[in-house]
Amino acid sequence: MKIQTKIILTSTLWLFILLVLTNSSIYFVFNKTMKDNAIKRLDTEISNVLEGIKQADRSTVNYNSLLRSYLPPNGMIRILPPNGNPILIVVKGNTNLQHLPYSYEAGEQINVEGIDHHLYAVGHIPIIWTNNEIVSLEVTEPLTDVEHSLRILKIILVVASLVILIPTVIGGRILSQVILRPIKTLIQTMEEIQNSKTFKKIRRDRSSKDELDQMANTFNNMMDLLEENYKKQEQFVSDASHELKTPLTVVESYANMLKRWGMKRPDILEEAIEAIHSEAIRMKQLTEQMLLLAKGDTQWEIKIEQVNIAAICHETSKYLQQAFQREISIHVNTDHPLIMADEKKIKQLLYILIDNAIKYSEKSIDISISRSGNFLFIAITDYGIGIPKEELERVYERFFRVDKARNRESGGSGLGLPIAKKIIAAHHGEIKIESEEGKGTTVTLKLPISFSDNSKIPLIDS
Repeated sequence: MKIQTKIILTSTLWLFILLVLTNSSIYFVFNKTMKDNAIKRLDTEISNVLEGIKQADRSTVNYNSLLRSYLPPNGMIRILPPNGNPILIVVKGNTNLQHLPYSYEAGEQINVEGIDHHLYAVGHIPIIWTNNEIVSLEVTEPLTDVEHSLRILKIILVVASLVILIPTVIGGRILSQVILRPIKTLIQTMEEIQNSKTFKKIRRDRSSKDELDQMANTFNNMMDLLEENYKKQEQFVSDASHELKTPLTVVESYANMLKRWGMKRPDILEEAIEAIHSEAIRMKQLTEQMLLLAKGDTQWEIKIEQVNIAAICHETSKYLQQAFQREISIHVNTDHPLIMADEKKIKQLLYILIDNAIKYSEKSIDISISRSGNFLFIAITDYGIGIPKEELERVYERFFRVDKARNRESGGSGLGLPIAKKIIAAHHGEIKIESEEGKGTTVTLKLPISFSDNSKIPLIDS
């Protein structure tokens, strides 16, 4: 069943139940009020009849005439003995009343009775008749006006219910169309996306500021995010394919060379093995870097512990100095170079930045460690080729290289800085690059002293 049908049926059903309960209550109250008024009226008339009988001279009175004078309009008075037929029947107007069933009542009572689909007010009261016998004085009055009023009330309530129900059904249909229009648009848009294999958003002519408008807005934001991630994925796959194509081509070329001359020429054999080994290592490193970048932030395993940044800088610099025979100077400007961080990730971060500084400069490298407030600052400065200002914003893009000088021979794969930025973000820090072309580059890391409220070390100003 469609939602629109459910909305119409549910709203109509509840309104119908409400109308039935309300109309029944109105009819019940009106019916009871009218009958109570008829009983009170008949009780007054019976009292008048009794008063007339008491004042009359029983020896000379004509009860037929006396009772007729007190007879209600279109009513009837009967004198009923305990057994047998009525002693006296006085009828005014409607002679069919005398054929109504009767019964002797010993006590006083007044009721409204339904006889042959008509309402009658019937009252009984015991009196002493002329023969000193106790009889029942019955006064009967047809409630024609009450029946007429109740019929009119029924018609009014039914017509009023229809007048309310019909517009409600129409209004419910219109309202359901208004409510479901954004949902139908969403379904249509999703079907178009499925058929066309493209990203599309819901058209929003105006903002209604309701939940359905929020749904459309959320869907459009989701489409933007999916499209952006899809483009990034396409770009990443394209860049990765491009980066892997060269080492694979080299490996294939040297493999073919080995098949042709490798066994006959030792020099070619050695050169081919060295080239294949070098490119295999490069592909392994490139693959590891790409897998690292492909992981979401929630997949990073961060082991927080107290880390001595000065000690890590000395250790990392020592290995790189030996590997590249370059001078690396470390300046520690604080007595407390301690932070809460992941030691392995910080080592990887420093290795990336120092390695970049070595690759893109031929002079010494300076590393400065300082502390200000709740943050520790690490500045890595090289005096090399620098980065043009217009390229600074793109250095964090994957596989991006600034110019011809930063090629595969002198530079890396273009994944170092994206990884560095991701490590910094995982530690809630910041990275800033300042560079002047031809003079050098300074990369400044800003790391919080405490990683979380539960892992803090004493804050001591330097």
